[in-house]
Amino acid sequence: MKLLLDEMISPRVARELRNKGFDVVAVKADRPEWEALPDREILRHAAAEGRALVSNDVLDFQLIHNRMMGEGHGHYGIVFTDDAAMPRNKASIPLWVKTLGSFLEANRAEETLRNRIAFLP
Repeated sequence: MKLLLDEMISPRVARELRNKGFDVVAVKADRPEWEALPDREILRHAAAEGRALVSNDVLDFQLIHNRMMGEGHGHYGIVFTDDAAMPRNKASIPLWVKTLGSFLEANRAEETLRNRIAFLP
């Protein structure tokens, strides 16, 4: 499985996961041209690269997922996080790396989340 970290997630998480052998990119550092795009376009770009999107924007992406499924459009998955369990600060970067690394280890197949949603942790 390959991941795209939404713009609110530190690019350092992606770098550290790549150092561990995982295919993870961050909007902020690796796809900065996507930062100003609407969320639906970001999910479409992620799908075009065969990537599941990691975000804490549950409300928006849940609606986008529902609409895309209703329209017959697919994606490679959405992984939702929660600020209470996985705060977005420098001190929590090791937690992000550990949690996403474990998730990736358990879900290596590219199609694992095809048109599905997962919640972490």
